Amino acid sequence: MIILSIGICLAGGRAAAQQRSDTLGSLQEVLSLAVKHNPTQAVYLQQIRQARYNYKSTKGAFYPNASAAFSGTDNLHLATTPVPGELVGAPGTTYYAQFGKKYVYNAGVTLTQNIFDWQSVLTTKIAAGNALLTESQQAYYVQSLKEQVARTYFSILIANASLSIIAADQLAGDSLVLLARQRLQEGTTDRLSVNLALINANNVEQNKAQSQQLYDQGLENLKILLGVNPTKELVFSEAIRPDSLAGDGFNQIGADKNLEVYREQVAIADLQRQSQRSVAYPSLSASAYIGVQQFRNDFGLSFDNNAWSGYRYIGLNVNIPLFTGFTNTYKYKSAVTQKEIAQLQYDNAAKQSEINDRLLFKNQADYENMVRASAQNFSLYAANLQLNKQKYGEGVITMDIYQKAFQDYLTAENNYLTTLSQLFSVRATILSRQ
Repeated sequence: MIILSIGICLAGGRAAAQQRSDTLGSLQEVLSLAVKHNPTQAVYLQQIRQARYNYKSTKGAFYPNASAAFSGTDNLHLATTPVPGELVGAPGTTYYAQFGKKYVYNAGVTLTQNIFDWQSVLTTKIAAGNALLTESQQAYYVQSLKEQVARTYFSILIANASLSIIAADQLAGDSLVLLARQRLQEGTTDRLSVNLALINANNVEQNKAQSQQLYDQGLENLKILLGVNPTKELVFSEAIRPDSLAGDGFNQIGADKNLEVYREQVAIADLQRQSQRSVAYPSLSASAYIGVQQFRNDFGLSFDNNAWSGYRYIGLNVNIPLFTGFTNTYKYKSAVTQKEIAQLQYDNAAKQSEINDRLLFKNQADYENMVRASAQNFSLYAANLQLNKQKYGEGVITMDIYQKAFQDYLTAENNYLTTLSQLFSVRATILSRQ
């Protein structure tokens, strides 16, 4: 039983550890998780669902409507109508008669059907356009989400690579401090060399703190984008390589989803213009009533068939707007102006998107050249540092020259990581449009 209990505890501990951590193997895996579990993405999906329900609700205008009603009226004082006395056998006089019953009950079903109502048709089209607009906004958010996730993912990998490089830099910086202090005690160098060694070591520590901060910020931001538990640990199995994103896939870019949002706004504005214009169109509808009535002089209600009288009618309604004080005229002009504004916004966005895409590929080419050059410089400065270390060990150069070589190495390292980060930022934008 003791062995069984230990086995259960170990299995539970492994399961808990798996629940507390996720291993992310590639960018595509991270993007897939973000699209599936991002909290804002879930909100957009609900908004799309709501917009589709709104569209279906507007289609109810094309179906017949039926309603049942029951009413009772107590005529507290019946209307008096003067009639000629001849009707009651009193010629030459006026008789004041009261028609009707004190209590009247009505029960029936009313049916209505729109036959021609262009405004209802356009209202339905506008609702359909709003649903498409919401879908376009969701598609554009997915594009923006992929860009944010890719940039964050690349920044984490670059920071992780930087921490690996800095680990070796710390060993070199600490050895330089020890060597400078040892030579100071021996009297073969001065305090200036020791200070330079300490400065270089502090610069390495500063670079480490900055890289760690970049890693931590990227990690927490990625948790927000992925919608994971804040306490869950994310493990990255992929390592950054300067050539990991090379290929034909980055010579082309997909359509900007933001333009589709502007295009749907133009379509909706045009439908609203048509809808405002249709206010001046005549409308045609039919109605019918099927019911019964009961008249009584005393208070009460009888359900006997003979107590109820039939009451039915059908009607055709034609509504023709004639004059509304120019209100609809100016509303139509306002809708026309709104449509022109939406068209101008779309045209400007299309031009700006085309310019940005052209600049994006130019920046990619420039950053590739910068990364290539900075990577070669970083490699050369690393080689020079080793050569100066050998020369210093042989007594060919002084401690100051050796320290200067280490400073140049750290500067080249920062330049390389900075240009690499800029390149991957551009690549993230291109990836989001694939």
